[in-house]
Amino acid sequence: MKTNNDAYDAVVVGGGAAGLSAALVLGRARRRVVVIDAGAPRNAPAAHMQGFLSRDGMPPAVFLAEGRNEATG
Repeated sequence: MKTNNDAYDAVVVGGGAAGLSAALVLGRARRRVVVIDAGAPRNAPAAHMQGFLSRDGMPPAVFLAEGRNEATG
């Protein structure tokens, strides 16, 4: 139960790909979310991200087809 206007429904620790995805989904579900992040990503030396899905708004059948193509490769 909220007792004031500053209360959050969720606290996400870490502003990396997973944390921001979680915050996005919660925000779209009309939840009040705060993301706590130190600003020093652990993957900073990496040149590329792999294994992360980002096809928001894509029709499910097309999404599954793309996923199958990536997995097959």
